[in-house]
Amino acid sequence: MRKWAGACLTVLAWASSIEVHAQSERSVLPVPPSPFSGVIADNILDSTPSPQVPVRAPHGAPNVLLFMSDDVGFAMSSAFGGPVPTPNFERLAAQGQRYNRFHTTGVCSPSRAALLTGRNHHNVGMGHVSDLASGYPGYTGRITPEAATIAQVLKLNGYSTAMFGKHHNVPPGEDPGAGPFDNWPTGLGFEYFYGFITADSDQYDPHLYRGTNRVDPDEGKGALLDKRLATDALSWLHNHEAVASDKPFFIYYAPGSTHVPHQAPPEYIARFKGKFDQGWDRMREETWRRQLVAGLIPKGTKLTPRPDPIPAWDSLSAGEKAFAARSMEVAAAQLVYQDEQFGRVLNELQRMGKLDNTLVTLIIGDNGASMEAGPKGTVNETYSMTGGVESTEWLVSNTDKLGGPMVYGNYPVGWAWAMDTPLRWGKMYTSVLGAVRNGMVMSWKGHVSRPGAICGQFGHLIDIAPTILEAAHLPAPRSVYGVAQKPMDGQSLLPSLATCDVAHPRTQYFEVGGKIGLYHDGWFLSGDDGRLTWENLPRRGLVRKPAGHSTISPRTSPRARTFHNAIPAAFAT
Repeated sequence: MRKWAGACLTVLAWASSIEVHAQSERSVLPVPPSPFSGVIADNILDSTPSPQVPVRAPHGAPNVLLFMSDDVGFAMSSAFGGPVPTPNFERLAAQGQRYNRFHTTGVCSPSRAALLTGRNHHNVGMGHVSDLASGYPGYTGRITPEAATIAQVLKLNGYSTAMFGKHHNVPPGEDPGAGPFDNWPTGLGFEYFYGFITADSDQYDPHLYRGTNRVDPDEGKGALLDKRLATDALSWLHNHEAVASDKPFFIYYAPGSTHVPHQAPPEYIARFKGKFDQGWDRMREETWRRQLVAGLIPKGTKLTPRPDPIPAWDSLSAGEKAFAARSMEVAAAQLVYQDEQFGRVLNELQRMGKLDNTLVTLIIGDNGASMEAGPKGTVNETYSMTGGVESTEWLVSNTDKLGGPMVYGNYPVGWAWAMDTPLRWGKMYTSVLGAVRNGMVMSWKGHVSRPGAICGQFGHLIDIAPTILEAAHLPAPRSVYGVAQKPMDGQSLLPSLATCDVAHPRTQYFEVGGKIGLYHDGWFLSGDDGRLTWENLPRRGLVRKPAGHSTISPRTSPRARTFHNAIPAAFAT
């Protein structure tokens, strides 16, 4: 009997010994366990176990803070010449490097999927917003298992992972409390999640989740959402430092501002009283001049003209001007408040001695400034985007309520156009740069050759995951949980911190809802269907029309597409 037992133990030891040790190679995740290195004897007193070695991040792997705001155009923040002071964004820019030719997908869910996976949005099933999920390839509204997120990869390589804010990548039917939760942040590699899973959220009365559980509505009462997100991130950081200070962390911080609803504390709104009375035409020209002086756009950059569907400021009545000016004051206040919360996180990382070894990537907007409210603006986004008509008299009568808890407002399209200076159009116009070009800042102490510099190298959301992996000395995995992985479409931007290569060859497509753009080595081809993004299409052009969304089928349009000649993709397209 003892001989039989000994033979069985020998077989078990042999089976353990053929397990592949891949701690150093890491192309297969989870990292397979090391071969058994202990001793198995007939007598337990003569046996020794293998040491239980947890997966550790590679030596020198930095902490990672990835921040992406919502619907902030290229030219809204002062960090990129805009009229809204964002001192914390500017502080990071002074320590790191600004990228003035960085690109998004042009709309929310696709941008977030591209950012998290390092792959083009159609390639991972997010061809449009997840609310419009369908059975067509590239439009399932679910991030495919063949495209593991950067959070999943880092977690399986020894990082702690947490997300705070907006996750707009859950398809219909998977957002109630009963699940399934595969497409929630906790199913995509985030060990901790605090935020919301819809397109937007009320700042005063948000519907939040911690993990997959609803947060008590009374929790955090009196504090706006942006502040609550930062506070929770700081709490998580403190807990992490207390129990796992030897592990690097990955924080994805994605506030829902400045997406509708534009809401901010009254005292912040008051700071901007009268600051936008000159209107969007003059504001756009003022911003363009600041950008030229600061070197944020190349010398000789032309200011593109106002499109005919956007009214001239001087054509508005006194009441319309008052409403429009107030709506921009609120949006500006919201961005200032967002910047302040981001500064709280930076300050705490610095106080804890963590900032110097943290790769910080700041993406100011997931697309261009929002144009969904059309020429007049709105005090009720859901009503206006589902066909409701708000009269001018009604809008003007609610001017003083803008920014408060009783309205769900968005500014007129003229302000979105001005916040994308000097580019054409804005959010969802993926055929032009106004939809897809956003400001980006990257900072990592000791790795930026020229702190405060502006880099004109082409960049895209799909480049962020490869950048993080290179910084962490990790390969893109070939297999995750037994699923063969698609190659990443992006390229690491880490070398650009040392040497900005403006001439680096690159080809990248853009497409959402039938509006098409193609960048190739400094040139941009624009194809447009002529549809205004705030217009609803006839029912035959829609797959579905859920309340609160004016987006269209990615496949159909009642108008013929027009292709424009390729033009240099500097800043006039």
